[in-house]
Amino acid sequence: MKGKGRMTDNLGHDDRAYHEYLQQQVYAEDLGINFPQSHSHPSLRISEPDLNVTPILTSQSENMLDLGHDGDEPDPNPYQDFDFYTQMEEKLPKQVKFDIFVHHMKKVTHEDGSTVVICNYCKKVFKWHKSGGYGSYRKHIMNSHPDAQAKSSSQSQIPRYATPNQQLFKYSDAKNREELARMVAVEHLPFSFGEKVGFNNYCQRALNSAACRVPRTTLTEALENIYEKEKKMLEKILEKYNGRVSVYADIWSDHWQMHSYIGVTCHYMDNAWTIQKRILAFRVFDEKHTAANIFRHLRIIFTECKIENKIFAIGFDNASNNTAAIPALIELCKPYLGGKYFHQRCACHVFNLCVQKGLKTLEQFIQPIKDALYFLWKHHSVMKLWAAYCKQNGKRAIRFPRDVPTRWNSTYKLLAISYEYRDLLVTFIQYHVSHINLYQSHWDACSNVCGLLKVFYTATNNLSGVYYPTTNLFIIESLNIAGAFAHCESDSELHESVTAMKDKWLEYYKEFPNIYLIALCFDPRYRLESLPDFLSAYYEQGLKIDYDVDMCCARVKTLLYELYDEYIKVYGPSLNIDVPQTQNVSRSSSSSSRFVNLGYNLLSKKTKKLRGSSSSSSTTYSELESYLSTSFGFIEDTEDKKFDILYWWKEHEWYFPILAMIAKQILSTPVSTVAVEQQFSAGGNILDPKRSLMSPKSLQIQACVEDWTKAQYRQQEIDQEEPYNFFKDDQPAESRTDDHGND
Repeated sequence: MKGKGRMTDNLGHDDRAYHEYLQQQVYAEDLGINFPQSHSHPSLRISEPDLNVTPILTSQSENMLDLGHDGDEPDPNPYQDFDFYTQMEEKLPKQVKFDIFVHHMKKVTHEDGSTVVICNYCKKVFKWHKSGGYGSYRKHIMNSHPDAQAKSSSQSQIPRYATPNQQLFKYSDAKNREELARMVAVEHLPFSFGEKVGFNNYCQRALNSAACRVPRTTLTEALENIYEKEKKMLEKILEKYNGRVSVYADIWSDHWQMHSYIGVTCHYMDNAWTIQKRILAFRVFDEKHTAANIFRHLRIIFTECKIENKIFAIGFDNASNNTAAIPALIELCKPYLGGKYFHQRCACHVFNLCVQKGLKTLEQFIQPIKDALYFLWKHHSVMKLWAAYCKQNGKRAIRFPRDVPTRWNSTYKLLAISYEYRDLLVTFIQYHVSHINLYQSHWDACSNVCGLLKVFYTATNNLSGVYYPTTNLFIIESLNIAGAFAHCESDSELHESVTAMKDKWLEYYKEFPNIYLIALCFDPRYRLESLPDFLSAYYEQGLKIDYDVDMCCARVKTLLYELYDEYIKVYGPSLNIDVPQTQNVSRSSSSSSRFVNLGYNLLSKKTKKLRGSSSSSSTTYSELESYLSTSFGFIEDTEDKKFDILYWWKEHEWYFPILAMIAKQILSTPVSTVAVEQQFSAGGNILDPKRSLMSPKSLQIQACVEDWTKAQYRQQEIDQEEPYNFFKDDQPAESRTDDHGND
C-alpha cells in the first residue's frame, strides 16, 4: 500500500525484523517466556511522521511506538542480552539428535581409557574420535543393516527415530500424482479435485509441505497411465492362468440417456482357492442391441484380453438378443462338451421377473400402504404431526424407505419396516388423510405377502455374493422358494399371486441347468447320492408336478463322467494320470440315508467329519469313483452352516487333483450378473449432474481403475448405494447386502 502517512508496503529489512519480533512475542507467551515489551523496537519505520495518522493501537503498542527516551536520545536496544531461541529451546521437549547410539551402536570405554564404538548387529569395532563426526557409523548402518535401520538404500539422511522393519517415508511427486488419481477413481471425485484450495492446504500443512498442486490434465494423464499399466498386468494374469474363467456381461444406459455401455466381468479362482473378480470392459455401446452387435463387442473384448479360448461359461440376463448371440459365442470360444455348461441365465433376474409378476395381482392390498407412506414423505407438516403422534404413543418416529418401482425388494423393505407401525398408521391416516382408505385388512394381507417375499429376498442376497461360491447354493434356495409356493398356495388372498409367480418360475426352472446339478455333486456334504432327495422334494412336494427323478439323476451322472473325461484329457498328462478309454456308465443304485425336506431348517445333515479318503490309483475313473463312494460326514450342529467348501477342496486337492480343477471352474461361476450391476451402479454415481458430459473413455478408465483397486482389498461387493441399514440388529443380516431387484 503506497501513500503518505502510512507504513511502507514494501517491507525492508527493518520491517521484516519487526514482524519477526511480533511472531517471537506470540511464541514466548505460549511457552511462558518472559519477553521484554515496554520499549520501542528499532525496526519500526514511519514514512512521513509529520502527517496526522491515527493508528489503532493498544496501550502496549503505544509504548512500542514511542520514538524517544526522555525526549532526547533513542532508547537503547533492550534485546541485546535476550536470546529468544535459546529460551524457546529450553521450554520445548528435548529430542535426540542422532539415533546411532540409541538403537544401533554403543560406546565402550576400556580400562586404559580408550573408547571404541561397537555395532549392535554385527559387533564390528570402530575407533571413537571425540572431535569427529558420525559419518562412518551412518554409512555402516545404511549399507550393512538397512532393514534394522528402517531405511531404504536410496535415502540420503538417517531417521531420528528408527523403527525396525518399517521403511522410511520418502515423498515423491510421481507417487503423489498416482495415488491421488487412484483416490479420484475409487471415491468418484472430479478430476479437478487436485486443484482444490482446501485439499492442497490440507496436504501441504498437515501431511507434507512439499506436496504440489496436481492440475486436472496431469491427473487425467496419471489415471490413464494407471489404467494401461493395470490392464497389461491383468492380461498377463489371464494369459498365464491354467484353467478357464467365467464371464458375465450386461448392457446399461446412463441416467442422461446419452450413451449405452456394455460391462463385462471375469470370475476365476486362483491357486490359493480364492475367488477373484475383475472388470474387463466398461465400453460405450451406442449401436442397436442386436445379437450380431453384442457378439462383435464381446469378440473384441475377449481377443484383447486373450481369453477367447479360456471361457468356461458366460452369463447374461434374460433378454432375447443375448440368448441369440450364444451360438456365435460357442463357435468362438469352443467351450467344453459343446457348450453344455456355457450359457448361464442370471438367477436373480428370474427372481425379479417372478416377483414382479406376482405383485401385480396384490396391488389392491399394497397400494393403499404405499400411498399412505408416500403422503407422509411428501408433506413436511404431516411428518411433524406423525413424529408427535409416535412420541405420544411411545414409539420412535422413523422415515420409512421409499418404494422404487423397478426394485421389488424396496417394496419388501417398505412393507417389512412399516408393519411394526401398522396400528398407528391406520388411526393416523384415517384421522388426518380422508382420501386414503387404509384398513387393518390391508396389513393382514401384507403380513402374508412379506412372508412370501422374504424367501425371494433371502435367496437373492445369498446368491449375489462375489467372493464365495453360489452355484452349489442354487438348488437349496430353489427348494426354499418351491416350499414357499406350496405353503402360500392355499391362502385365498395369495393364491392368484402365487400361481402367477409359479408359472413364471416354471418357464425357466422346470428343468435345472446342468451346472447347478453338477455343482451340488461337488458339495461333499451332498454329492450325487443326495440328488434324488433334492429333486423329489423340489418337484413332488414343492412344485407338485410329475417328474422323472431317476432319469434326471442318470443324466447328471453321465454329465459328470463326461466332464471328468474332458478334464483328464486336457490336464491328465501334466499330472501323470492315465487317460481313460470312453465307456458307457450307468447310475448305480445306492440307498440314501437322507431325506431332504424344503427349506434350510428341513435340510438333513450328514454324519461325523471326514473319516478317510480312498487312495487314488491308475484304474479308470478311480478318482471320481473314490470321491463318490468315500464316506464324508459332518457334525449335526451349526458347523454345517459354517462349512467352507473352498477350504475343503483346498485341503483335499492332493487326493482329487482332476476333480479339484473341475471344482474350481464350477464353484467360481456366479449365478447372477450382480457384479456387472454393481459396476453400472458405480457408473451412475460417477455420472452425477456435474459430470454428466464425461467422455465414455474417461468413464471406462475410472470404472476399471476403481474395480481393480478395490480388488486388492477385496471390497468389490460393498454396496455404496444404501446409506444405512433399514433393519434392526435382531433382523436378518442379509438385509445389509446388495439388492438385485433392478430390471
